[in-house]
This record gives sequence, structure tokens and C-alpha cells, in this order.
Amino acid sequence: MSLQMIINAILLGGLYALMGIGFSLQWGISGIINLSYGAMVLLGSYLSLIIFNAFKIDPFISMFVSGFLLFLLGAIIYKFIIQPSIKGGIVFTLIITFALRLIVENIILYVWSADYRTIRISYAGRNFQFLNAFVPLTKFLTFMIAGVLIYLTYQFMMNTKIGKGIQAVSLDKVGALAVGVDDKKMYLINFALGTALAGITGTLWATIYSFSPHVMDVIIGRVFIIAILGGLGNIWGAAAGGMLLAFVETTGATFVGSHWQEAIGLLMLVLVLLFRPHGLIGKKFFG
Repeated sequence: MSLQMIINAILLGGLYALMGIGFSLQWGISGIINLSYGAMVLLGSYLSLIIFNAFKIDPFISMFVSGFLLFLLGAIIYKFIIQPSIKGGIVFTLIITFALRLIVENIILYVWSADYRTIRISYAGRNFQFLNAFVPLTKFLTFMIAGVLIYLTYQFMMNTKIGKGIQAVSLDKVGALAVGVDDKKMYLINFALGTALAGITGTLWATIYSFSPHVMDVIIGRVFIIAILGGLGNIWGAAAGGMLLAFVETTGATFVGSHWQEAIGLLMLVLVLLFRPHGLIGKKFFG
């Protein structure tokens, strides 16, 4: 394995890790298998495209706007659509989130069509040399920002009252209610946080890759794999799952061809489900 291949895998893994964490938190803590997650990621990409075209604001700045707007959207979706439907069970919430995905997809198709879009930032083609390998500047910035956001999410969950409340209602809902934790509020914040991370990931994705509604299926497939690899609700597990998937896809594309990338990821998912169904780390949160 060459140094260039390792660097490419690490840089891709940072993006995958951030993308998988939001989905893992929503599924592992709120119990929502959010089939609209890929649509939320794409919304982040298109929001940054709008801001860039209108105001020429760099995506690495507009990601905060995308994250904030997606946080609000996630809170609204949970409060008025998902929370009332939870009593119907997991199948009903699956149908609801799939319907949301179709709605967002058709809005995007109506406004922007199915054409692939790009955000053409001035330094997109720049890179720097590390030993005998080249590191693209935008991918490096994306990796660093993803790492910081993952760490901040971990600190939020571990060291804030809200974060501890979110963990409490997931680990022992009855006990949390007994000490006055508002479970509905905690689930709402957790779902909104996951949606915000999706929006920021979408912005970072747009700095590296072209995007269109067709990308939704690719994203939802990858976040499923990452979440299950890492263990549901586990931030560092999802980060590890994202890194592992990136390494497997990168090496697989090199040795057996890029058309086998998705198949290799799915094969790895099957093996984990067979031999370690609780994921790589195997427990919620970090204790």
C-alpha cells in the first residue's frame, strides 16, 4: 500500500466519519432510522451553493449557516412529523422519513434539475507535498474540520447538561424521567443535532465532489454501513467505522477496480453483522 493511497483513505475517512456520526446518533439514541438523512446532506450542499453563487461566501464559512438551518429544520421535522408518528412503530417512522426524502428530492429536482453541480472555489486545485505524496488542500481542510467537529460533538455529549441528558434518556429512560429529564426535548435536540451534522457534511462534500439528487442513495448506503460498523449511538465507533470504510473502499478501488467499491463495503457490513453484530466498539456512547 503506497503512502498516497493511505493519505487518500485518511482524508476520505474524515468526511465519512462526520457523515456517519449524525445518522448513528439519530438511530442509536432517538431510535429513528432516518431514510431522509441523505437528503439532508444534499440540502447542505445546495444551501452552500446558493450562498456561494449569491454572495461568493466560501463553503468553509457557509457551513455554519447550513448547519444552523439544518438544525432548525431537523427540530421542526422531529417536533411536528416524527414525534407524533413514533407511536406507530419503527415501520411507520421508516415510511415517514422515506416520504420526507422523496419530498426533498423532488424539490431539488424542480429547483436545480438532476444535473450535477459544483462549487468552484479558487483554491480547489491546490495541494502540498508530504514526503513523496501530494495532499489536496480542500480535502485536508475538510479532514481537519471534520476532526474538530467530531471532537466538539463528543465534548458536547460528555460535558454538557443537555448531552448528559440525551445519554440518560437513551440508556435508562425511566430513570431519566424520575430525575426530571425531559425526554421529548432530549430526543428533539439529538435529532436536530444529527441533521445539523448532515448539513455541514453536505457543505464539506460540495468542496470536493460534484453533487446531484443521485448522490442521496450513495450517502444513505454509506451511513448505514458506518453506523453499524461503529455501533449505534457511539461517536468514536462511527468515526472508526467511517475510517475503516474509507480504507476498504480506497484499497478495493486500487486492487480490484472502482466498480467494486460499494460491493466491498456491503460485504464488510455482512461480515460485521455475522461476527460482531454490536459493531466495532460494541456499546453506546464512550464509557
